[in-house]
Amino acid sequence: MFRIFRIDSTHLAPARGAVILVVLMAMALLAGRARAALEADITTSKGVVTVVLEHTKAPRAVANFMTLADGSRRWVDSRNGAVNDGPFYPGLAFHRVENTAVSKLAEFGSKDGSWTDDPGYRFPDELDATLIHEPYVMAYASDAPNGNGSRVYFTGNVSIPARNGRNVVFGKIPSVAGRQVIDAILAAGDGGTTVLSVSIRRTDPTALAFDQAAVPLPVVHPVAGPLHVTPGVSVRLNAPRGVMTTLQAHANADLVGWVPHFRSFAGLDDAVPVQPETIDTAQLARRFYQFSLVEFPGAAGASDFAGRTLTIITEGTGPIVYDFDATGLAGTYLNTPLPGLPLFFAGPFTVRPEIPAKYDAYGFSVLLFANGLGGSPMNWIRGGYDTVGAESVTGRQVTGFFDATLSPVFEDSGSLELSRP
Repeated sequence: MFRIFRIDSTHLAPARGAVILVVLMAMALLAGRARAALEADITTSKGVVTVVLEHTKAPRAVANFMTLADGSRRWVDSRNGAVNDGPFYPGLAFHRVENTAVSKLAEFGSKDGSWTDDPGYRFPDELDATLIHEPYVMAYASDAPNGNGSRVYFTGNVSIPARNGRNVVFGKIPSVAGRQVIDAILAAGDGGTTVLSVSIRRTDPTALAFDQAAVPLPVVHPVAGPLHVTPGVSVRLNAPRGVMTTLQAHANADLVGWVPHFRSFAGLDDAVPVQPETIDTAQLARRFYQFSLVEFPGAAGASDFAGRTLTIITEGTGPIVYDFDATGLAGTYLNTPLPGLPLFFAGPFTVRPEIPAKYDAYGFSVLLFANGLGGSPMNWIRGGYDTVGAESVTGRQVTGFFDATLSPVFEDSGSLELSRP
C-alpha cells in the first residue's frame, strides 16, 4: 500500500485522504495527457507503425483515411471501376519509396500501381501551419492543390520543407519502434513492404467524440439505372443526378482488362444533366460497364472553361491572363512579367491533348500551348478552388512551364482566379 506523506519542520505525517485523492487524480490526468490521441496502427510486413492522427487540425484528411481504412466509406476500384465498401488498404504495397540524403518517403494507397489513381474522388487540402514535413510524419500524396485521395506516405528521418504548404500532413509517428519500422520500409525499396491491416484506437474523450462520418467528404454511390442501347448509334444511361456530381465508368468487351471509358462532371454553373445521358456510340457488338456516381459537398468546380477567364499569378512569371473562347479549347493570353515595363507576351493559345484536361469538383488540370510565351510556351496548370464569389472562384495553382517539346523549363506556384459566366 502506497502512503503519501506531508513534510513539515518537525515530522512526517500521513496526508489526509483528500490530499491523496487530489494527487492521484493529478497523476492520472498527466498520464492521460501523455496518451491523449486518436491513433492508427498500420500493420505492415515489416512491423507496426502507430500514427497519432491530427483530427483537430486536419479533420477531413483524418476522416477520409479512417473511413477508407475501416470500410465505412464506399470507394471506386481504379482497376475496374467497381464500387466497394470494404477496407481499402490491406494488401497494398508501398509502391513508391524515395531513400536519399534529402528525401525519404514511403508511399502506399494505389490500387492499380499507377501511383496516380484515387478512390474515385479527390478532396480539398487542410494546410495547418503547425503540421509540416518534419521527420516521421504521415501525409497525403498529391500532385495538385486539392488533389487528395487515398495515397499517403511516411517521411523518414529528414525534413522536406519543399512539401510544406503543398501536401497535407495529418499524422505523426512519435514512437521509436514505429520509426524503426519506417526505416525498414525505406530500406526495402519499391514494393518491398505490404500493408496487412489498419486499426483505429481512441485514447481520450476528444478522440472518442470525433465523428468521422459527419465530416463532409465526397460520397460514392453505385449506379443501377437502365441502359438504352441503339446499335451503332448510342448507349444511354438513365441515372438522375444533380450538379456537383461525377458519373464515371470503366468498360471492356470481354470482362477482362477494364479501362476508364466515360466521365461526366456537372459543375458549379451547369444545369442538371438531362436524362438519359449518352455514354458512347454503341459501335461494338457487346460491351460491359462498371458505373459509379460521386457527390461533392461544398464544391466549386467548373465542368469546362468555355467563355471564362483564368488568371494565374506566380513569382517567376507574374500574372498570365487566359481568355477562353466559346469552345473552351482555345483563346488568347496576355502576360506582363513586370508591371509598368514594356516587356510583355501575348498571343493565341490552345488546349493540348498530350496531358488530357480534367475538370473536377475541387480543382482542374489543363495543358495549354501559349504561342510566343518566351521559351516556355507549354503551360501545365494544376489548380485547386478555395473560395466562391458571385463573379469568380479563387484558389491556388502549380504550373509547370515546358518548352515546345514538353521538356521542363521550371515550375512555379501561386494564386488563381477563374471567372464565372
